Amino acid sequence: MNRVSDWQTIDVSVDGLVAWLRFNRPDRHNAVSSEMVIEVCAALRDLSTDPEVTVVVLTGRGATFCPGADLQHAALHGGDVRLPGPEDYRSAQLLHEMPQVTLAAINGGCAGAGFAWASACDLRVASDSACFSTSFLEVGLAGELGLAWTLQHHLGGAVARDLCLLPRKLDAHEALATRFVSRVFPAASFDREVQALVAELAARQPEALRQMKANFLEAERLPLQEFIKAEAQRHLAAFSGGSGAQARARLAEQGKRIRDSGSQ
Repeated sequence: MNRVSDWQTIDVSVDGLVAWLRFNRPDRHNAVSSEMVIEVCAALRDLSTDPEVTVVVLTGRGATFCPGADLQHAALHGGDVRLPGPEDYRSAQLLHEMPQVTLAAINGGCAGAGFAWASACDLRVASDSACFSTSFLEVGLAGELGLAWTLQHHLGGAVARDLCLLPRKLDAHEALATRFVSRVFPAASFDREVQALVAELAARQPEALRQMKANFLEAERLPLQEFIKAEAQRHLAAFSGGSGAQARARLAEQGKRIRDSGSQ
């Protein structure tokens, strides 16, 4: 069943196990307003508690992902702009820590807050027409939405500092070379490639997908000895209780496929 929620600056739909959060200000190239910061966080907070969703995809309506702050909107509206509160900036933390696997499908320009949201996701793929920049220093800002933490976590301190302290435009293949994105698809087939990737993720056993993400999150904070204990508990739990028979059946079926392919 497809479920759609109404927002002013984003579009959120849930189809089966997959939730799609699309930046939806195409007339402004999906530039970020204060309202968008508030709505993205609220939507992610709702999705993070949905037990039926295993994958959350972040992308943009139209030909742009998200180019950062809408400076013209802020200048025009001045003091009338509704500013987000500190809790509204937890969207990056939610993308990183929510039990669902998060994927940024970067279909065009990606800078500033858009770059930070993408950086907070578990996976990032891009159209070959996409371009990237941290851009904060170019407008006299130090950054937001956890960018220094997530970028350093993914790419290491040296690359993260270079991208933030010396902001510049990167094309999709340069972003791939830095490992900010893991895959680049042709613009003409980008939507189809993303759909196939999402379908692959959604086809995985939901609890196994969630537990694997939990492994990565605990690996960030636990020493190896303690991590292995927690990992082993989750692994052994998969073979006990009502789901144990299903896990054993899946392993047996996989073993049969391997044997059959080897005999051909």
